Amino acid sequence: MKVGFLSVERQTVDVREAKIALFDSGHSAEMFMTVEPENIDWALVQMRTVCDAIVVDGNTSAFYDTYKDTLSSRPDHFELDEKLHSVAREVTPEFLTDKFIPLLNKKVKKRYAVMVFKTYGKSVAELKTLLKDYTSKKSKVQIAFFPEFLECEVHARCSTNIAQDEMNVISARLDSLLGGCTYSYERVGIAERVAQMLKEEGLKIKIAESFTGGALGSAFTSIAGASEYLVEDVVTYTVGSKHKRLGVPLEVIAEKGVVSGDTAYGMAVGLMSSGDCDIAVATTGNAGPSAQGGAVGLCFIALGITSEKSIAVIKYSFDGDRDYNIKSGVKNALFLMYESLVGYRAQQSKLRQAQAQERAQQQSTLINGQP
Repeated sequence: MKVGFLSVERQTVDVREAKIALFDSGHSAEMFMTVEPENIDWALVQMRTVCDAIVVDGNTSAFYDTYKDTLSSRPDHFELDEKLHSVAREVTPEFLTDKFIPLLNKKVKKRYAVMVFKTYGKSVAELKTLLKDYTSKKSKVQIAFFPEFLECEVHARCSTNIAQDEMNVISARLDSLLGGCTYSYERVGIAERVAQMLKEEGLKIKIAESFTGGALGSAFTSIAGASEYLVEDVVTYTVGSKHKRLGVPLEVIAEKGVVSGDTAYGMAVGLMSSGDCDIAVATTGNAGPSAQGGAVGLCFIALGITSEKSIAVIKYSFDGDRDYNIKSGVKNALFLMYESLVGYRAQQSKLRQAQAQERAQQQSTLINGQP
């Protein structure tokens, strides 16, 4: 069913989350409007031409006053002009999933299974190209793309009437197409996914931040249980703090600049020197609005792996305002950490396989009585 959201004076609905909840249930969010009380009737006329159901939020008293001659009471849900209407002062996720969507489902018989792919590094256009075989109207799979700051959440919806074997084939194919850019099959953010992996592997991290100003560490400390893997997050904002706290040579900063790959490298070295972390991450850059060294948006992120005694430094050039550039630095640092953890897991898997083969050979030697 097609749904419209009419907000009176103030909008309480999270547009993105409403679109996701409705798509997953087999419906669609068609319209979002915010109006003053005197325009309620006009707005509802517009919505009724397109939508099968309407949610009213915000100043609901004004809505009821507008229809006091039509409605004898103030019901939460009712039919008007053959359209379902739901009224809520605030449209919360619980309202949508527990109250409103069940009302929609009573009017339709079809139910859906949904596959979620949390992706990064690909634009919506690139993802659509990857999934071109599944975006036609004839496809048994409906695909929706929900981008959000350098990421895109891809939802694939199939009717539950499809045979399980066919569903498994579709799932495997989608996973094959999106696997290279998918970091989770659940609705978790990249920071939460990295945190999960760190805890699962029993790894410790240390962070040193300059232009991100503590935002990277905050991405982890906002998640419960950060003390299990986060050793420390230091904000070395000045040249002096980079030198005194992390030991970055002053001559390196003077020659290469505070915003440079060499400085980022030195910051990571300083973190790893104490030997109490498995992964070290350092950020330095120019968030803006002005730049003292290098262009606005230029930044370097260093990622060190203690077991490999290696430090990689990646250069970025962001093109937004200060807030955008800081968020971009944090998000890209998280992506780098995720990719390094994927590589770590692959290496550990190979090591375990090699150890298992060695044990099998030793057992075979004992059984056969060979020296």
